[in-house]
Amino acid sequence: MNVPSRILAMASAGLLGSGLASAAAAKELHRTLPIASDGRLAISTFKGSITVSCWDRPEAQISARIEPDGFDSDADRRVEETEVVVDATGGSIRIKSNYDRVRDHGFLGLFGFSHGPLPFVHYTVRMPATARLEIDDYKSETRITGLRADLKIHTYKGQVDAERLDGAAVVDTYKGDVRVTFARYSRPSRFDTYKGSFDVRLPRDSRFALEADGGRRGGVDSDFVVASRRSGRRGGVSAQGNVNGGGPALRFTTSRGSLRLRGE
Repeated sequence: MNVPSRILAMASAGLLGSGLASAAAAKELHRTLPIASDGRLAISTFKGSITVSCWDRPEAQISARIEPDGFDSDADRRVEETEVVVDATGGSIRIKSNYDRVRDHGFLGLFGFSHGPLPFVHYTVRMPATARLEIDDYKSETRITGLRADLKIHTYKGQVDAERLDGAAVVDTYKGDVRVTFARYSRPSRFDTYKGSFDVRLPRDSRFALEADGGRRGGVDSDFVVASRRSGRRGGVSAQGNVNGGGPALRFTTSRGSLRLRGE
């Protein structure tokens, strides 16, 4: 084998080895736990994805895949030291992405930070449709389908898509993008954001009381007719009033964010 061919073979072997190393770096967790049909499931995570679907069984099926963000020499270690902690007590299940061991690798062990990016954690969960769901997130992509109970989400810069929700929604975000589609609107809900956007969809015959405060340079765009709509001194647009005779409150507050309220 001539020198250029030898170099090419070595490079190919190196790439293959790197590919195998990156594939080996990922690790998974699978758990199935009982949970009351009116219980609570809570997820606390940093980045990655959360996919939640619902069924009528009194149990939760939890899968988590931890993957590296980049493939430097420390990626395998960071994946290995990232943990998914599942705690089931009473009628509740709590799931947490735990990076404590990763962050302990500071200078001489004195500072709590990580060299290199933290791994992604990708969750796939099936849970009772009538159990409450709570999510505390930094910048994950979240998709929820068919929940018939209350939903509470805090995300910093994440993306959220909740479909066919039949329960209250309490959602706040810093710069995230949130889309919520209600199967019906029967419970008070609240949406808060700074520089984020909300796309909220309800059946056209929904009865609710809208209280939307655009704050500083925030926008409110609604398909529904309300009694009062005005532009504030801070440049934001606000809307207030009963829709279709009134009903549960739908509250929205923002600064430099937007609300799109659509009837379907």
